[in-house]
Amino acid sequence: MTNNERIRRPISDRELERRWQEVRRLMKEKEVQLVFTQGNNVHLGGYVRWFTDIPAEYNFHMTVLFPVEEEMTLVRTSASPIPQWALRGVKEVMYAPFAPTLNYTAGEEMALIKNYIRKMKPDRIGYIGSGMITAGAMSALTEEFTDIEFVDITDEFDLIKALKSQEEMEFIRETARIQDLVWAALPAMIKPGMYEYQFRSQVMELLMNLGSEEHLLFVGTAEPGKACGLSTFQYANRRIKEGDYGILLMEVSGPGGYYCESARNFSFGEPYKEMADAWEVAKKGQQLTADLLTPGRDSGEIVQVYNQFVSDLGYSQEGRLYGHSQGYDLVERPAFMAYNHNGVETMKICAGMNCSLHPYLIDDVQTVYINDNYYVTENGAEKIHQTPPEIIIL
Repeated sequence: MTNNERIRRPISDRELERRWQEVRRLMKEKEVQLVFTQGNNVHLGGYVRWFTDIPAEYNFHMTVLFPVEEEMTLVRTSASPIPQWALRGVKEVMYAPFAPTLNYTAGEEMALIKNYIRKMKPDRIGYIGSGMITAGAMSALTEEFTDIEFVDITDEFDLIKALKSQEEMEFIRETARIQDLVWAALPAMIKPGMYEYQFRSQVMELLMNLGSEEHLLFVGTAEPGKACGLSTFQYANRRIKEGDYGILLMEVSGPGGYYCESARNFSFGEPYKEMADAWEVAKKGQQLTADLLTPGRDSGEIVQVYNQFVSDLGYSQEGRLYGHSQGYDLVERPAFMAYNHNGVETMKICAGMNCSLHPYLIDDVQTVYINDNYYVTENGAEKIHQTPPEIIIL
């Protein structure tokens, strides 16, 4: 077997080499001899796939050990072996029978990592993604290797990862194209009498047939004059009726595992006034903030402008994620968040980023959600999705 036989869209060897060179440049700058990171899922496990073009899956931890002078080593559960033909830039994969739900197996995983570090004998180790590395792994390593300095290089690495190459942007544009095709097919898929979960399953099937890899789909429907919200699968047992309106949010990756996300309101017949009015506000708010996607700008400033705009018109402000970058991860930095005590985004907007902007307005009588991706250039933002920013009339 080869990558091209089994993987619909493998990343090129040239792109992987580019990434490894960027990391080694950073390692030399930070004077670290080894970098390690972990991931355990596809939606928010992009550190692992960025290094290897191999996703972490099924909530099993996968550890990447990347030395400055040699090929990398991976640590993975023996319940999910990697085919030999899929390994590129990998010297060795060390397997052990561990699972996060079997606490007593954690020692086997850590023993492999510790033995590797003992053989490498680094003075300084850089780690990436303290939010992804398990607390058990971090404490085990720092307690075992008191003579080694552990250095957090996440901020510097996140910027490298956020700036997309030409090849990466080709994958991202394909993801957006697939989502646009679903919007074009939407009127043929959703009918009165269906349950929300049935509609959701039809969307997922089409996405998979078009080449999408992973799927987070949210659906909300309601009668006019009521908020519809956005439901996960567990709450999608509502039967859709004639005259309803609703929202579909697609947070899905395309071939190669790159994410975009897209959302539109739809309506059986002409939308009622409150929802239509809110949609126009959301659409204008999205365009207002898209115009601010320029290199060097602070993402928090963009959220402030949006919140002031919707607040002046009497609509709800955004206190959660208003937008963010995307790539192998559904949510990448920079994040567009209002100031909060949990932390402030320090990464500036840069040319080469793939940014999602998603105004979300909700009150007692309506819910609207518009979501599109934009590519940041030196001269501003280029919209990637081609679906018009309009309510889809059914």
